[in-house]
Amino acid sequence: MEHLLHVQNMKKHYLSSQKAKNILDSLPKTLKRLNFKAEPILDVGKNKLNSSEDRKTIKNENYIIPDQITQWIEKFGICDDILKEAQKRKEELVRLLSDADKEFSNMVHKVELEEKIDMYGAWEEKNKWRKNRRKRREIKDELLIISNVLKMDFRNLDRSTIDKVVRGLAKRKFTYRVIEEEETENVV
Repeated sequence: MEHLLHVQNMKKHYLSSQKAKNILDSLPKTLKRLNFKAEPILDVGKNKLNSSEDRKTIKNENYIIPDQITQWIEKFGICDDILKEAQKRKEELVRLLSDADKEFSNMVHKVELEEKIDMYGAWEEKNKWRKNRRKRREIKDELLIISNVLKMDFRNLDRSTIDKVVRGLAKRKFTYRVIEEEETENVV
């Protein structure tokens, strides 16, 4: 399998075949194994209209955003708002989880360092521990769901990105494409 090396610099001047050969000779071993070869590029576009000044351009000056697009903008905006709210809630849940863990650590140390406790006191401590662990479990469950949703790829869903796309619709341009006519011989 051969790969072609088409070399052209930024000013639309083509490199000589010797320069192309030098480039091929200086490739790293990993690229040399791909069997690149230099091939001349035909200057196809010389007789065509290449400059943008020669092409006719139409600008859209009076674009009105359709209602369907406006509805989608609003829906995606609502999604963006929900995701931002979820991020704030995640941060709050992380803080609440930390507080619950600290509270539990305090309760364990209290039991560890107190000398004596009666049955009623032990029952009260057990209920505090249970309440703490259940509260912590609720926090972790909610955090799990929110974290999984936030891991999804919604990077380009924010309102500013969508508004930018819609503004682009209003500023659209169309440049006529150059149509090549085939040369036909007069056949009689």
